[in-house]
Amino acid sequence: MKRLALTLAFVMASICGGVSAVGAATKSPVSVRFTLTRSAVEAGVPIKGTVIITNASSKTMLVESCAIDGWLWVGLANKATPFSPVVAAVACAPSVKLKPGANRFPVTVMTVYQVCEVHGTPRCTKHGMPPLPKGIYRTDVVTLGLPKGTPVLTHLRVTLT
Repeated sequence: MKRLALTLAFVMASICGGVSAVGAATKSPVSVRFTLTRSAVEAGVPIKGTVIITNASSKTMLVESCAIDGWLWVGLANKATPFSPVVAAVACAPSVKLKPGANRFPVTVMTVYQVCEVHGTPRCTKHGMPPLPKGIYRTDVVTLGLPKGTPVLTHLRVTLT
């Protein structure tokens, strides 16, 4: 499988600080890039990727989030299907550290619904979550605890067949 480098620099802010597309008042020493191994897959097949968070400072930085609760999510969305990861309650003190330089975090982008219903829509299958409908989606990146003004990617194009 040829690795498709979909690399973008992007504007991001922590969920707590809100999202600012342009002109953040505070410049963060952190930047983010995102790659996927594929930009088109059959619905239901997960896509591997990597989020590369670069700490441009000379000191290790603590992300203000607990690793156990989750702090980095990548999912698919379009007009009909939102991506809204479930964020757990805080179970521990901040524990994610970013060393100076590039910090790589493997991610898996799921191509199935996040929730399903026994008697509703989308209907659960015998094996769990049903695949998303065929079509064009965008990736959404959600983070918790990065410094205010940190650039974050929100949209890469993915086609489900």
